Formats: sequence, C-alpha cells, structure tokens
Amino acid sequence: MSSNQSIDQALTRTQRHLFYRFMGILLVCLTLIEMVVGALFFYDLYRAERKILHSLSAEYQRILRFESDEKLIHVLKANPQRLTENNIAAMATQISSDKPASYIAGDNQLPVELVLTEYLLGEQNWLNAFIVKPYMTLKMEGDKQIFWLVLDNRARYAVATRQWMMTFMAFCVLVLFTAVFIHRLIQNTMSPLATLGNQLDKLSHHALDSFSEQNEIEPPRKGTFSRTDAMQQDGLAAINQSVYQAVSRLHQVIATMDTTVDAIAHDLRTPLSRIRLAAEGALVSPLKGAEKQNLQEHALSDCAEYAVQAGNMLTALMKLNDELAGKRIVRLAPTEVKMALERVASWFEDIAEEKGIELHCTCSPGIIILSDADKLTQVLVNLVDNALKYTPPGGSVRLSASTIAPSLPPVEHHAVNQPEKTAQLVINVTDTGIGIAPEHQDLVFKRLYRVDSSRSNSEGYGLGLALASAMVTNLGGILTVESVPQQGSTFTIRLNVDESETQSNCH
Repeated sequence: MSSNQSIDQALTRTQRHLFYRFMGILLVCLTLIEMVVGALFFYDLYRAERKILHSLSAEYQRILRFESDEKLIHVLKANPQRLTENNIAAMATQISSDKPASYIAGDNQLPVELVLTEYLLGEQNWLNAFIVKPYMTLKMEGDKQIFWLVLDNRARYAVATRQWMMTFMAFCVLVLFTAVFIHRLIQNTMSPLATLGNQLDKLSHHALDSFSEQNEIEPPRKGTFSRTDAMQQDGLAAINQSVYQAVSRLHQVIATMDTTVDAIAHDLRTPLSRIRLAAEGALVSPLKGAEKQNLQEHALSDCAEYAVQAGNMLTALMKLNDELAGKRIVRLAPTEVKMALERVASWFEDIAEEKGIELHCTCSPGIIILSDADKLTQVLVNLVDNALKYTPPGGSVRLSASTIAPSLPPVEHHAVNQPEKTAQLVINVTDTGIGIAPEHQDLVFKRLYRVDSSRSNSEGYGLGLALASAMVTNLGGILTVESVPQQGSTFTIRLNVDESETQSNCH
C-alpha cells in the first residue's frame, strides 16, 4: 500500500471518527432537550387542567352558596357536556356518611375503587399528579353533601404525546440536515490536511527538487503565499499554507547552499590547482643547484599568493555568514558622516588617479548619526571599490550624503530599534560605469553572484555587495541599486536617524 493511500485512509478514518463523535454528542444533547420539551408539555397541560378545575369549582361553589345542593345536581345532570369534554366527573357523598361517592355526571370511565382524598389538588407535585397518580380531585362542600370534581389526566397523554412527537420529528429533520452539513464541513476542513499529507509524503520520499517543479505542488489557495495572506486565512488552511511556505523556503535555502558550494568549489579550484601545479613543477623539475632553488622560491611564492586568495575568500564568506546570523554586534556611537565619506575617498584617491577616474565627495559638515562607524566605513569601501572596478577611464565616481524629513515612512529594519519619528540619512555612491542590466539588479546582493557567469574575466569573489547589504541591514537600514546599462549605477544606503542628531542638512 502506497503512502498516499495510507494518508487518505487515515484522513478518512479521522473524518469518520469526528463525524460519529459529533453526531453522538448532538444526539445526546437533542435527547436531553427532547426530554425537557416533553416535561414542559406535561407541565403545561397540568397547569391548564388545574385552571379548568378551579374555574368549574368556582362556578359550582357559587350555586351551592346561593342556591342548594339539589340545584347543583340538576345543573350537572342537565349540562354534562362541559365535564365530559374535559374528562371530568362530578361525584357526591353525604356529609355524615362513610359510603363511597356516587357518580352524578361527566366522565364515567373512572375506577370504582378510586379514593378521592388521595388526589386532592395542591397536595402533590405536578409530576406525581400527572404521571404517577394521574388523577386530580377538588372538593366542594354543600349543605348536606360533599361534591367532588375528579379529572382524569390519562386522557391528556395522547395530547402531550402528539405534541412531543411533532417536536421529535422536527428534531429528526434537524439532525438529518445537521449531519449533511457537518459531514461536508469536516471534509472541507480536513481537505487541507490531505494536501499537507501529500506534500510531506513527497518530502519524505523524494528530494526537495520536486518542490521546485511547477506541477508537483499546487498551492492550497489561489494567490501569492505571503505571510499576510497566511494570517488572513483560518484554521488548517493557514497551517497548510505556512508549511508549504516553510518547505518552499527550505528548498530555496538548500538550493542557495548548493549554488554557494558550487561557487566556492569553482573559485577555490583555481588557486588550489595553481598551488598543486606550482608545487609539482618545482618538485619534478630537472634543474639543479641555484636554478632549481630559484624555481622553488618562485613556486613557494605562487603557493603563498594563491593560498592567500583562498583564505581571503573563506574569510569573506565567514564574515558574511556572521553578519547574516547576527553574530557581529553593532556598536553604536556618534558618527560624523562627512568625516567617514572623506576618509574612504582618501583611501581610493591614488587608485582613481591611476585609472583616470574623477572621485568626488560632497557632504556638509555637522551631520552626526548614531551608528557603527566601522561597519558603515566597510560598506562604503565595498561600494567605492566596486564603482572604481567597473568604471572605465575618463569616468567619475561620486559620494554624497543628504537627509530626508521624517514625514516619509521609516525604513524597515531588523537589528536596531529606532525612534518612532525618524529622519532618513541617504548616502549615494554613483558611478558612470558599465551599469547593471535590470534582470540582474535584484540578484547582485546574493552571495557569490556575478553578472559574468563565466567568472573568468571578473575580479573578486561575488561577496562584496552581499556583505554590504547584510551590514546595512544590521545597521537598521536598506541598500538598493538603480542602474542603466552603459550609463552607470547608483547604490543608495538609507538609514533611519533621530532628527535631533542631525545638526545641519547636506547640500
């Protein structure tokens, strides 16, 4: 049996179990409600019968008070329909006699041995009077006789049962519709689990590469899978979507790791191969004496140079990993922006002059922000070095800084908390170099990414911009790029700053 079948069968059993459990609870609740409704019907009938007895008793008592016993007997015998309709019998006994009560009019189905004093109205509760001892009696005293009104509650059982059966049928219809609705509801609610189970089954039996294929996984719902969308959804669908996002993110991370490993292997292969070739060449050389010593010295020099290249690359990777993991603590201190820009520009003046590139720095003094001067300086070094590298002779590179009023929305950040009302410091590094094509502009901040995929004609390791972006993020800002091919690029650093820290604006 395949895993998909096992998952489907498990979900089917779960759905069936939930359905039966819910219906069992529903039936128990409805049974209790039906019992309460039946009791209410009986109690309502009890009150109605009691009211009828009191009404007849009051009417007959007036006849006994203002007329005579014979008059009441005449009235009862002359008009027995009212008594018969309500299942009431009128009976009488002599005051001084111990004989059983004699029947006068009304219902003639009462037992002969009925003891009237045991069923007096008001001396027993309604449940006992209606079910256990289903008779109610009311005594009326005349001049010579004691009259009794006897009500047979058994005749009301059919009425109460008929009303109860009507409600029972209504409950049965309700249960039927509820069962259909609940069955569909459980199926719809559990359906995301089926998708989730299939995804996890694929994850356990196949490589994560299957998740990159468009046909392998269909999103549980239409639309993009953003975190906001997941929060707007409810229940299992949101969980299913979150798991899908996590698995997709895991695949992206592993794919990035594979690409990174491939890039590292590619970049390390060259210096390691050169080290091996230089060492082998020096060892197997037929030269003797001073010539061989000279060859070995050059080989050792080449090995040291290539080892430094490999070490620099690994160091840069470790530094980038530390930045991304937040291992490098941000040490905030008041930093004068103009001084930082001029210091970086001074380090590259000779390189710019040698390449015939104009290097400008424009920023008014007095802009002081709370930041990590070392990180900010290293970001500027990476950006300026990159600009000079890809700017041809005769071009220019410009460093500039300015502030933006706090009315604009603050930049999102992760590492450094900023005041609610913030201004923005904008630092631009603009060059007139070869530029970056639009399809590459979102990728240049990825680690080990180079626009030139051959890697043979470009310097560096493809880590500078990735490291700069990670550092700016840790400083609480964002690094972006705008570029036009063959016209140049502008890298922009945006940092949130407290407006009180800025003593004047840049021009």
